[in-house]
Amino acid sequence: MSDGAILVTGAGGFVCSEIAVALRDAGHRVVALDQQFDGPTRARLAGIRLVEGKLETSMADADLGAPSAVIHGAAITASPDRLGLTRAEHIRRNVEMLTATLAFARNTGAARFLFLSSMGVFNADDAPAPDGRFTEATIPSATCAYCVAKQVGETLTKAAAEPGFATLSLRLGNIVGPHEAVRETRQVLCLISRMMAEARSGGVIHVQTPGAEREWSWLPDLAGGIVSLLPTIRPNGPRVLHAGSPPIISDLVLARAVAERIPGTTLRLSSPPHTLVRPPMASGPASAFDAITWTQPSAILDALIPVEATP
Repeated sequence: MSDGAILVTGAGGFVCSEIAVALRDAGHRVVALDQQFDGPTRARLAGIRLVEGKLETSMADADLGAPSAVIHGAAITASPDRLGLTRAEHIRRNVEMLTATLAFARNTGAARFLFLSSMGVFNADDAPAPDGRFTEATIPSATCAYCVAKQVGETLTKAAAEPGFATLSLRLGNIVGPHEAVRETRQVLCLISRMMAEARSGGVIHVQTPGAEREWSWLPDLAGGIVSLLPTIRPNGPRVLHAGSPPIISDLVLARAVAERIPGTTLRLSSPPHTLVRPPMASGPASAFDAITWTQPSAILDALIPVEATP
């Protein structure tokens, strides 16, 4: 890549702040953009230029120079109902953030653009599902406002590619990691964090879908993979890619593992029939994610849950 900085939008959030840190630690110059950075995130992003404000105006007014690459992760993930928005307004805001960032990247000479999409584009019964996992061959059909915005975003990102401007949409699945917190635009924690919170606050984990199997990406692993992926984005490469094939664990086994680490926790399983949950994610095309040794769920829990002192 060129000597220009790498711009990361949404870098005050859970996932993109970790990506910005991984880029910095790999020796890249990074510009992190978000509406607001809280104190702990500012501290973790030490050495990174922080640009705070509305995305569209900040990119135009902050003298960001000519970035070598742009990673667009800024998004409204909370549901329209939670934010008091119509579905149409929710979609508009997400799509306008993407199109503004695409135009900025192209107009300033960025060579590569990475759009962070989501496995939310899928319904649980989409097909095909090779070997029981959703891959790039699976055709998405989800219709929630966020899901549609991501599907549209993938199409727009693909359409924006041209000579000198390579683009890629990267679908992320279930992610867990340190520093996760609720924000206005992301109001629901991941399932593992919710299980830990339930165990600590009430001593009971409610398992809604005991048999569901999910892939879990340890965020530092994922961020490192994105750092390695970025320089490999090519005009003739895939237009949509899944973020590797992380390890799988069922909700029931996961809940038991959390309970084992937080003494006094019991499990409460919901009665069948259970909600259908999409299969785990995997990736078919070769990519930088193939080199990742994914942190296993047991090691993830050991990292997130301090060892309880015994009397």
